[in-house]
Amino acid sequence: MSPFRELDRFHRRLDRMFDDFFSESVVPQTEEGQFTPACDVEETNSHFLITFDLPGVKKDDIKIEVRGNQLTMWGERKLERKEEKEKGHLSRERYYGSFVRTFTLPTDVKAENVQANYENGVLQIAVPKAESVVGKEIPIKEGKLIEAKAKETKSEKAA
Repeated sequence: MSPFRELDRFHRRLDRMFDDFFSESVVPQTEEGQFTPACDVEETNSHFLITFDLPGVKKDDIKIEVRGNQLTMWGERKLERKEEKEKGHLSRERYYGSFVRTFTLPTDVKAENVQANYENGVLQIAVPKAESVVGKEIPIKEGKLIEAKAKETKSEKAA
């Protein structure tokens, strides 16, 4: 397991511990507000693939925008409250509210070719790299060496 993943888990546990300690209730509760959805970012030779876990979020409540080499995804997980006086919550640990994630990608991208797919609470965004960034293998031919011919400059012609 990655040390960064362990550090992230520790950070989340520490945040939850402080939230529980300073809450007014004996039972821990999660406020409506902002949360940060978990994601994975992968890079291949031709594109970036960003995958978000967004269970309980409707497709229509998600927006994606690309500007230059920045990708922003935002949306909202809505808490659907049902008036049930017989039931009371002892604990609410799932996060509700708005979320925003912005990524500055290390290279230019083709914004017009970005594709997104949402299925079973998982959002995948494929961001193709710009042509100038995608490397091209140069074939090596056998045969004579290429001769470099120098061009005469105007001052050399005048002399």
